[in-house]
Amino acid sequence: MKKYSDKFLNQSGKLKHARIGFEFEFYIRDLSFYKTLEMLNVDLSPVKVWGFRQYHSDFEPDAENFKIEPDLSGGSNMVELVTGPLDYYDAKYYLVKIVKFIQTYGYTNEKCSIHFNLSFRSEDKDLNDLNILKLILNTDEEEIYRIYPSRKDNVYAKTIKKIIPYKEYDFFNIPIDTIKNNLRVPSDKYYGINFSHINNEKESQRLEFRYIGGKDYEKNIGQLTYFMDRFIINVYDATDEGFDHEDCQKLEEYLEENIKLFKNFSKYDNFIIDFPTIQLQIDQSSEYDRVNAYYGKIYSKLYSLIDGTNDLKECIINYVTETQTMEIVDAEVKTSSTLKNFEFINCTAEGIFESCSFLGTDIKDSQVSKSDINHSDAEESKILNCRVDGSTLNNCYFMEGYLNGDMYGGVFRSGELGPYATMDSEVKIVNDHDNFFDTKFDERPEKGKDKGIISGFGKLGGNK
Repeated sequence: MKKYSDKFLNQSGKLKHARIGFEFEFYIRDLSFYKTLEMLNVDLSPVKVWGFRQYHSDFEPDAENFKIEPDLSGGSNMVELVTGPLDYYDAKYYLVKIVKFIQTYGYTNEKCSIHFNLSFRSEDKDLNDLNILKLILNTDEEEIYRIYPSRKDNVYAKTIKKIIPYKEYDFFNIPIDTIKNNLRVPSDKYYGINFSHINNEKESQRLEFRYIGGKDYEKNIGQLTYFMDRFIINVYDATDEGFDHEDCQKLEEYLEENIKLFKNFSKYDNFIIDFPTIQLQIDQSSEYDRVNAYYGKIYSKLYSLIDGTNDLKECIINYVTETQTMEIVDAEVKTSSTLKNFEFINCTAEGIFESCSFLGTDIKDSQVSKSDINHSDAEESKILNCRVDGSTLNNCYFMEGYLNGDMYGGVFRSGELGPYATMDSEVKIVNDHDNFFDTKFDERPEKGKDKGIISGFGKLGGNK
């Protein structure tokens, strides 16, 4: 009988060098926040678990002190339990313990995920020596998607294959060092692997694997431990290592397919054939000669839109020459990567958007930042540093923006209210300084002292 736990028995020499921290997103089922915190301290002793109201608080967990806090992007009942970096065997132990806690007291849905933060002991591998391109080429995303199908095309765990550049090349046989030297680690963290921390100081460097998640992710511990081991071995084998023949072959196949698609897209006639239900316009004119004359100027941006969405069709795309902006009209938009600097009119939108404009659009399950939202509806979304006018927000997380519309439920984190802003009684106003669980602890002990003692654990305000 095949067992996930037996898969990497002969790889223990690599696994033992790893340090892993976890971020578990889940919902609390029946327990109060206070009781959840109490039960975690009992179940995970001698580790102490600290509770905070602040989303992404400054508290830094370590091997003896974890934290739990709201993950307000999933609603007021969603929490995130964050561990410190743990040695491999301790990490495996607490992974099982916490997953069993979630099975007993919580639940998960499609908004939930588990993140693996991976590094190595200071005397072992150094992520500064990571061969990023080798890791990208040898990460089998299809294996992950077979087990967690809802994570495919998930905008919070985008495919890392898109990090490999190809648009700049017009031939196939490109030296691998040329690609490696042109590889740019994105500042956007929402990839299956977040590379943004690998150049930190040795103690804080890490890779964040964001692939795993979805409804009931906690119900198969074997799969979670399997992928933890798989991720460790992939990183170990790509650190301080060069390219082999198999790597070169994988890169050549990837480049050949994507360069061909991109070059084919460069002709308007090909676009008409490939996307017959999308009407392309220049200043609201779809006259063939006019669109064809401008096509060379806009096709790169047009390609980023098509490539960054899933099955875009039956809509109008209008390029406004005076403002050099692209309007998408009457479309169903679901992003597969972050879309920037587009205007959406009378659309339905789902995904990650930055520096965009929305008019008469229904936004759902999205993250929208630095954008204008006018006469639109947003539901179950993060609205960050946006201007909202004449619009309705339902169960949204609002932060650092201007609200001049109606807000029902959700969380108002910070921002300015306009003269026509309204918020119903279900909106939670979050204060940075409040403790999420309305609890208190004694002062945090020095490392190694009073390990596991929770005598100071109590409800604030006496018998409230």
